[in-house]
Amino acid sequence: MIPPVYQPLPYALSGLSYTQLPISTQQYLQNAKLVPPHAPDVNFISAERLSISTALFSNLIMNDLNLVKSRLATIAMARNLAIGIPSEAKLQRHVAAQERRLQYVFGNVLPKRELILDAFMIQFDALVWLDQQGREHYTPEDWQSYRDALLKPILDNTSERLVALYKVVRTRPVLFGYHNHRLPYSPFGSSRATRGHTRSRGSATRGPADRGGRMLRRHS
Repeated sequence: MIPPVYQPLPYALSGLSYTQLPISTQQYLQNAKLVPPHAPDVNFISAERLSISTALFSNLIMNDLNLVKSRLATIAMARNLAIGIPSEAKLQRHVAAQERRLQYVFGNVLPKRELILDAFMIQFDALVWLDQQGREHYTPEDWQSYRDALLKPILDNTSERLVALYKVVRTRPVLFGYHNHRLPYSPFGSSRATRGHTRSRGSATRGPADRGGRMLRRHS
């Protein structure tokens, strides 16, 4: 399973004062009680970064599971189609189910994943902005490199967790409530389910006003 790739926007807080920060960034710093001039020390910033990273992994669990289920549903449909010579009606049902699956993944699951990661990036970049001790001479390029070096292991971890979950569900499906990769229910099996996901798409595709990233939507 190839995880979707999230591509954050470039770091844009270099050289800004607190009042020049995006409103969403200021709100996070206020809620976390990190507003200057009472900025925390380096150890506190590291602890807060760990806290928001842990929250990110928790927030992605259901999204990961939905991606895994959609992948396993595709495998199950393909295996079912490979049994014997499929009729024209069976082929049409297969195509329709695949279209509903793609609509669900690209119209619902991936936009929600992007929203979760966008919200995380607001907090993450705010902590990078705070972490100025010993970096007063940094150029915008230095800040970009510093931020990317801190961020890469976290984003890599989100992908690794998704792949690990896929392997667990694939090899031990009974633990997740279905057998032989067949889900007890499927968002791709009825128009009713599809309509339900379509209704939620509008809210899923709206991102934070100030910052965000772009999901490179590979799903296989």
